[in-house]
Amino acid sequence: MPPDEEANNVLKSVLSRFNPSYGLGNMSPSIYDTAWVSMITKDNKWLFPATFHYLLEHQDPESGGWESSSTTDSILNTLSALLSMKQHESDDPTLSDHIRSAELYLTSQLNSWDISKAERVGFELTIPTMLSLLSELGIDFSFPQRSFLMLLNSAKLSKLSPEKIYQSRTPILHSLEGLIEHIDFDCLAHHKCHGSFMASPSSTAAYLIYASAWDDDCENYLKEVLSQSEINGKGSVPCAWPTTFFELSWIVCNLHDGGFNFNNLNPESVTAIAKILNEGIEAGGGVVGFALDIGEDADDSAKALTALHHLGSHKSLAPLCKAFELETHFQCYPYERNPSLTAHCNILSALLEVGALELTEDFNKEKLAESVLKAVSFISEAWWTTNSEIEDKWHDSPYYIYLVIAQSLSKFMLLFNQGHFARFPEILVQTKIPIALFQILIRILQSQRSDGSWGSCEETAYALLALTELASLPFISIMHDTIQKVVHPGREFLQLSLTENQDSGDRICLWIDKVNYRIPPVSYSYILAALRATACPIPDSTMVYGELDRLILIPVKRVAGFLRFYRKMPLFQECEDWQLLAYIAEGYLYMPILEEVRNSVFGREGMGKEPYIEYIPFSWTSANAMHKKYSCPQNCFVLMTISLADYQVDEFFDSMVQDQGKAALPTLRRALDNIFGALNLGHDIADFDCGDGPYSHMVQYMHKCISFIINYPTLQKAAYYDQTHLRRELKAYLLGMIQQTEDNTVYAAQLSWETVMHPAASYLKWVRTLASEHVAGLCSAAFFMCHLSPGVDVFPTPELKFIAQDCVTHMSVLCRIWNDLGSMKRDVAERNINGMNFPEFTNMTEADIKVEMRRILDYERRCLHTSLGEFRKRAKEVMGSTQGDNLADAFHLFFGGAEVYNAIYDLKDISAWKLSLLNGQ
Repeated sequence: MPPDEEANNVLKSVLSRFNPSYGLGNMSPSIYDTAWVSMITKDNKWLFPATFHYLLEHQDPESGGWESSSTTDSILNTLSALLSMKQHESDDPTLSDHIRSAELYLTSQLNSWDISKAERVGFELTIPTMLSLLSELGIDFSFPQRSFLMLLNSAKLSKLSPEKIYQSRTPILHSLEGLIEHIDFDCLAHHKCHGSFMASPSSTAAYLIYASAWDDDCENYLKEVLSQSEINGKGSVPCAWPTTFFELSWIVCNLHDGGFNFNNLNPESVTAIAKILNEGIEAGGGVVGFALDIGEDADDSAKALTALHHLGSHKSLAPLCKAFELETHFQCYPYERNPSLTAHCNILSALLEVGALELTEDFNKEKLAESVLKAVSFISEAWWTTNSEIEDKWHDSPYYIYLVIAQSLSKFMLLFNQGHFARFPEILVQTKIPIALFQILIRILQSQRSDGSWGSCEETAYALLALTELASLPFISIMHDTIQKVVHPGREFLQLSLTENQDSGDRICLWIDKVNYRIPPVSYSYILAALRATACPIPDSTMVYGELDRLILIPVKRVAGFLRFYRKMPLFQECEDWQLLAYIAEGYLYMPILEEVRNSVFGREGMGKEPYIEYIPFSWTSANAMHKKYSCPQNCFVLMTISLADYQVDEFFDSMVQDQGKAALPTLRRALDNIFGALNLGHDIADFDCGDGPYSHMVQYMHKCISFIINYPTLQKAAYYDQTHLRRELKAYLLGMIQQTEDNTVYAAQLSWETVMHPAASYLKWVRTLASEHVAGLCSAAFFMCHLSPGVDVFPTPELKFIAQDCVTHMSVLCRIWNDLGSMKRDVAERNINGMNFPEFTNMTEADIKVEMRRILDYERRCLHTSLGEFRKRAKEVMGSTQGDNLADAFHLFFGGAEVYNAIYDLKDISAWKLSLLNGQ
């Protein structure tokens, strides 16, 4: 069937369900809402018996629960169904087995529930209420995170005084069942609209159950809901109905994003949709909710305004900003617990598509730029600072989040490329936004499955649409061929799925309300859009010129050269060429802000070319992406920063300090004692007296380096223990550098340099103490842990602190040995002590020494992996599964980057040589 005909069928099908009195809705069934409706009685009879039959039919016979892909949904479904069964039990004694099975299922689910991962509308109200109601019926549940749940419950209730609920129409009306025993339902009648409370069947059911007077409008509303939902099964109830503006707006925007021209679609359908949306906007004073007379929200308002714009009807953005714009961000609706990233993306798209073209007297260019900057800053900062997969309150799929970020930020970047928004902070346009978009590209490419999909049909459509959007950006052009290759099998997957199933290809519920849901027409519109957008080869953005060429440089020839180099490494043998290419290219996006760090501490006089500067970003971008753990860009940049500082400290000692022999060392030791003594007393060292003696310039450099590290912005909120630990490790590192310099001068004075004549310790003790401190691993780890510190100790128990230090020690030994292997030639030339010079290796050839060192490396690597495994295990046990995993993942990034450095040194010494040695002097 031609694409336009498919689109027309979608529009016609949706409009065919439109009821002028209520609206329209196609949401999937909700066990949770069905259960609440099943508990309504009238004249001592169950009002909707079919809903209870639907519940019983859908209880899983094996588990005893009402299962979902989400633990939170499974708990919500089963709690509500269990509550209904207990109330029906007196009418049907055979329910006892069903009840017992549900109790056992809930016990298991609640015991394993990680509340920190829960993101459902009002769950912190509805679950405690159902637990309380079940307790009154003789069923009690105790589970590990119940106290945490009740803290969330108390915090939410403290913001919702009964008087405020009675007086104002707030979003809490969508979840009235969570306020049973907290409010008087008889005081809510005036909030009813079209027979419902914010289009929620469960909220409306709670009103009918707990209000003292019967309400015919509510009964008629629920009858209409059941009638409209019968297509999904007799007795089924959706989570929300109607969803008029949500469905129509998203479908219109999706079709437009896929490349459909509404002038070519059925004019009657297009006109009808525009009329419905226009009436909604007018009725809401310029904003809408997901249906008529439902509380307005920023997400639906932004999409409705954008949809009308695509349909040729232009509305002012001023009401949107007036209603939802706060000082630092946009709220999706009043009293929300947390802001929504995807809502900000949809708001930004509306500002750019509607506002950039339709400037009105009450919404001028300056106000538009201010609002755009606010949305852009929120989105880019959220990506810059969020570890692991970024999540949102309205959708469970990361691919939806990738799509809306790609759509909104790509629109912004293309407008900036044309000369708009020129006064925006350069770091946003040059660094944070490009990195976010490039990382989204990498994550999508790396997660494509062997069948060409990204999971479900709907998620595959998200991924394909995001790829086509990203391909329009000039700095993505280096990945054009790879994008083109993955789009074809993704498109084939969608076509095959639709051939086999004329529905949207799957029944996975990805959208979030009180429980997850799906809306088939919306899902199908994404699929149609993706098929239309990928019908032709994706245009190459290489020839797109503009402002971005001045700010963003990915040197293609340098990238190709590094690709050949990294391709040699066994570490990357399982990576495809395009992956290495992407990691290298992403690394160059950090270079502008890394260059700022480069000159912030040490001068570059007397130093040769810095070969390491281009290797540093890749070490962390590759470590971050290759294992698909995806720590945030800020973490990667912090590690790049300390890596650069470590290289410069090494240069400082190898060149400036070591050239002075032993003479400068006592001065530096005294200075370190004085500086750290002042820090330990809590003194500000900004005005520390560096003296005016012959070595004062060295002390000044040391002071500047210490200040830079100690005062690094993201470390300032770290816990006291973590900050003091960093000071200890930093001092030990610098003293280790001094001691190493002194040892090198003694070693250089030997008649022969094959063996250290009188080492202070055995090779094992040296490599695990002084040599490990000298390689900066312990100090760098302390710096990174300070950055991760949430204001309390990053490792909350002595055991975790101990295991973490053990991991870092093993890693430092590995780094030291790899460094020695890679820098043998330079160390011989500079007369530096290398591990190969210890007596343990006397009378061995260089080849034999390398064999022995690699055996030691293998031993230390096994120790490290064992320690890391134990750390993750104990962190999850102590901190909870999610927090423990997140900390272990961030911790693992540190070791991943070190592993990349080790692999580099196995092939090449990238440290800077003294200029005199490079010149052959």
